[in-house]
Amino acid sequence: MRITRYFMERPTLFWSFIVGIILAGIIAFNQMPKLEDPAVAVKQAMVIIPCQGASAHEVELKVAQPMEDVLRTLPQVRRIKSTCVQNMAQITVEYDLATKNSDLEQYFDLLRRKVNDNKAMLPQDCIDPIVLDDMMDVYGIFYSFSGEGYSYDELEKYAKYIRRELLKVKGVKRITIGGTQREVINIIMEPDKIAQNGLIPTQIMMQLQSAGAVVNAGNYETGDQRLMVSVNDAIKDENDIRNLQISTVGGGIVRLGDIARVERSYVEPQTRGFWADGKQALAICVSLSNDANVPKVGAAVDDKLKEVMENIPVGMDTQKVFFQPDKVNEAVSGFMVNLLESVLIVIFVLMYVMGFKSGLNIGMGLVLTIALSFPILLMMGTTLHRISLGTFVIAMGMLVDNAIVIQDGILVDRKRGLPESKYLYKIGNRTMYPLLGATVIGASTFMCIYLSPGSTGEYAGDMFLVLCVSLLVSWVLALVQIPVFSKYLLSKELTEKEKQDNDENKKINRVLKKVVTKLVDHKIVSVSVAAVCLAFSGWGMMNVKNLFFPDFDYKQFVIEYSLPAEAGPDRVKHDLLEISNYLKTKPEIENVEACQGTAPARYCLVRPMGASGDSDGELIVDCKDFETVKKLLPCLRDELRSMYPDAYIRLRKYNFSIATSHKIEAMFQGPDPAVLRDLSAKAEDIMRKSKYVQSDMDGIYEGLRAELQAGRKVLFTD
Repeated sequence: MRITRYFMERPTLFWSFIVGIILAGIIAFNQMPKLEDPAVAVKQAMVIIPCQGASAHEVELKVAQPMEDVLRTLPQVRRIKSTCVQNMAQITVEYDLATKNSDLEQYFDLLRRKVNDNKAMLPQDCIDPIVLDDMMDVYGIFYSFSGEGYSYDELEKYAKYIRRELLKVKGVKRITIGGTQREVINIIMEPDKIAQNGLIPTQIMMQLQSAGAVVNAGNYETGDQRLMVSVNDAIKDENDIRNLQISTVGGGIVRLGDIARVERSYVEPQTRGFWADGKQALAICVSLSNDANVPKVGAAVDDKLKEVMENIPVGMDTQKVFFQPDKVNEAVSGFMVNLLESVLIVIFVLMYVMGFKSGLNIGMGLVLTIALSFPILLMMGTTLHRISLGTFVIAMGMLVDNAIVIQDGILVDRKRGLPESKYLYKIGNRTMYPLLGATVIGASTFMCIYLSPGSTGEYAGDMFLVLCVSLLVSWVLALVQIPVFSKYLLSKELTEKEKQDNDENKKINRVLKKVVTKLVDHKIVSVSVAAVCLAFSGWGMMNVKNLFFPDFDYKQFVIEYSLPAEAGPDRVKHDLLEISNYLKTKPEIENVEACQGTAPARYCLVRPMGASGDSDGELIVDCKDFETVKKLLPCLRDELRSMYPDAYIRLRKYNFSIATSHKIEAMFQGPDPAVLRDLSAKAEDIMRKSKYVQSDMDGIYEGLRAELQAGRKVLFTD
């Protein structure tokens, strides 16, 4: 090759090029965005429609169903799910998995416009719908913020200050504060004054509505009627409400503040909340930019937070709940160690079978291949994570194939007595294009993963990019680096040992020759053994446990908690705090965070958001290590289920089950809630009686499917 001869004649330029490759690899590795796992877009949005004073059934009929009919006309919508509770409808719009990430924002914009154009058809008591289209964001930095002896208002004030300061850190995309309480304005009417002015509560409510306030039906406390008011833009604060003029029957006018007390408060009972180790707290969740170097930005956020906390009153403190930069550092460091081990193993094997100098030459080519791949991948926008780094380990054997062919050809031609001007170039000229074809074929086998629509392509698509780049780099370096290095590593003249060295006389070749001869001489036995091995392999594949990915070795697990719908939020709060205090008594557990409703944000890619109703809750539990998690989960599951028999409690490790919360889900659809409740109760009874169902619902798939289908016709979502 001309390029090989060009560098051969210019050694200074060649060695400068080699040093440049190593430096570029180190710089690119440090600058490349790093994640624990590839970012997978959540192709769904959520429409939340508050409707004060409406029951769950009314919300379904008057709010959810009409809005669903409208949203079904949107393009690329795969499924629409609605959750209706008292005072609120939650509609989840799922888009086709094949939808491109670049087109999602366009579809989200269409969704927002469609909701806005049709909000007039909603009942008068409904507040303007809220469209949440940031569900793909992962808030990988998750702090709890608490203060012993401080009120909620004080905590919220300083939490907002912390958010404002952390937003100044480069690489921070968005910050949310979780565990906040919704403010309301309570109007507590004084019956005596109302009667004196010839007014009735209904009349006051009508005038409030006409003034732009949405009024919820109130209740009576100690003889006073309490009306909860959600204020829109027409009324700014409680003073505006106090100054509202109410017309009396006699034609007079009174101020609302003269006949009622107007107070700013929070929704009661509390339906959302966050507690750290049993203490009231707020969650500060930080989302980073897509191109951010997570460990570097995480360190900057942590440093900035320490600086900010110096201006926070004594007694207030923050605690890491989930810190993705640490996870990323652990994942990247672990895979880099594995990569180094793989390189060393390959080099030692090559030194053993091909000789020290040849093995060293190919090993240096392998190191240079990996180093040169990093800057190219950086320019292509690739991120370092488990998949991209793991691909290097997977491809380790393929990356040395080209170099082995070139190096072996050089050795053969050299032993044949060809001069240096011949044996360094002949094999490259002869095999250049066949090796390129083999390289392209090897890389193209992973193209199907890259082109796969949906989450599979997003998650594992980098396998093809890394493999394609690294194999092409290995092909180029095999044709250039191997011959140049051979010029310096190999002596110009054959040594006496090299002249006498014959491949057939090597011990490993003699052993292999004997084994092959025996197999050929006993064909029936050989074929029979091969058939038995094949059958045994098939049996093993059928019986081994199948997982997309194993559980992550986090020293943290999650407790999902749910009560029947008729249970009030106060009961949920009480139980969550009680469970939190109970867990803290165990020496194996370090920290416990309790969330009423659900987690404040999607803080981890592999942590799907659970149920978020008024009867739901979640606890995030930190242990000393992953072994403690595995040991603690079974006994703790039984303890909690016996302590709270009327609650649904599920303990789960972190795993890549982002599509659903359970291995098997059965769903009933129909217009009659009574029939649906009856069918679900019967299905639940069938599940409980099934021998395939374990306590954690991890049973045998086909058996449960058969039994359920025999009981009732259901729709399965796997």
